[in-house]
Amino acid sequence: MTTTLTFLRHATAEDHNLPIPDEARRLTPKGHKQAQRVADFCQRHALLPTHLLCSPLVRALETAQGLRKHLPACPKAIIVPWLAHGADTQTALQALAALAANGDNNIWLVGHEPEFSTLIAHLLGSPNSRIKVKKAGLIRLEVDMTSGVGELQWNIPNALMK
Repeated sequence: MTTTLTFLRHATAEDHNLPIPDEARRLTPKGHKQAQRVADFCQRHALLPTHLLCSPLVRALETAQGLRKHLPACPKAIIVPWLAHGADTQTALQALAALAANGDNNIWLVGHEPEFSTLIAHLLGSPNSRIKVKKAGLIRLEVDMTSGVGELQWNIPNALMK
């Protein structure tokens, strides 16, 4: 069973040195523009999630909401704790396998670095590799969820979505 996984790293958020909890950091005006650029890019290229899963952190949720706001047919984001900053790769892999077993074969994930890099490297069969996921960038994999091994389809940084 092949599943398409599209990773969307959250857009630019408030500085992590501000005296606010990390999970409460919001998108900056630049981040909101990046989220709109992703949505516009997806609209132009007929890219649409059937399932949109999101980290519970504010910056990821605002990115997902921006995608939905500017991409009319985009589904509402479902918040899942296994996409939070600091989440365990094995938990994410198990959750993705369960979703694929239910027939979900077009899953979009909105989350964080370095968790995305680690998860993507694992799915590409090279868990010790490091893959840089840029803010508001999209990475797509086709993954055989039975074996847990995937193939990179594309990696598009936000700056190239203009």
